[in-house]
Amino acid sequence: MAGLFPFSFTLAFLSTWLIFSRTPDSHELAAGTFVGSFDFIASQDYPNGTTRSDTISYFFGIRETAVLIHSRNNQPDMRLVINPTDSTITGLFEMQGNKGGYVLPMNEQYWPGMRHAFPPAGSTVQSAKTPSGDSKIIEGYSCRKVLTESSDYSAELWMTDEIPLSMPQLLSYQAIGAGKSQKEVEQFNQFKVSGLPLEMTLTSKKGKANVTIRLTNFRKSVDESIFSKEGHKLATIE
Repeated sequence: MAGLFPFSFTLAFLSTWLIFSRTPDSHELAAGTFVGSFDFIASQDYPNGTTRSDTISYFFGIRETAVLIHSRNNQPDMRLVINPTDSTITGLFEMQGNKGGYVLPMNEQYWPGMRHAFPPAGSTVQSAKTPSGDSKIIEGYSCRKVLTESSDYSAELWMTDEIPLSMPQLLSYQAIGAGKSQKEVEQFNQFKVSGLPLEMTLTSKKGKANVTIRLTNFRKSVDESIFSKEGHKLATIE
């Protein structure tokens, strides 16, 4: 996963929304029975000693999902509200006291990884690797250690079966936008594991950045204000 999880969300990201076109559709709740929130923290350590860390917060509600992208370099945070009922994605931001945003269509053409966010019922990737036998509690969830690899990484994963989400689902929300790559999802699927990793340590086989992922700050409820669009001037893209 060269450049896995490099959250390069800038104001240029907002402009990609303007070329969306609407295809009405309906979808089931992406998270299944999971309702709650947590932070996704990704750290990258490069061979030259450079490091970076990025955070995205996920909020899975009953009817909507929100993703809060914590931006860098004095850029505004970006909040995405995904509503499967009316097949819209709303991008919200505040800059210099002005609240703006966009109401955009939700379809596979402009959200290429959408099928990973809404997998068919019962679809599970069966593990092709033998767990190490080690286990521990992370964030209150029982996790098992799995050692595996992809074409680019050797991986140590701490997997739980107690949360009805998957890493491909989470990664799909990080790739919303016309022409966004699905490379991260495809490479993760090479690990051939089932469950959700709460901790991941990925060691590059090709001299690129090593990656550490943590899912933390789990809460079993969601403040409905995270889905609010109040006060934002929204441009609707038909």
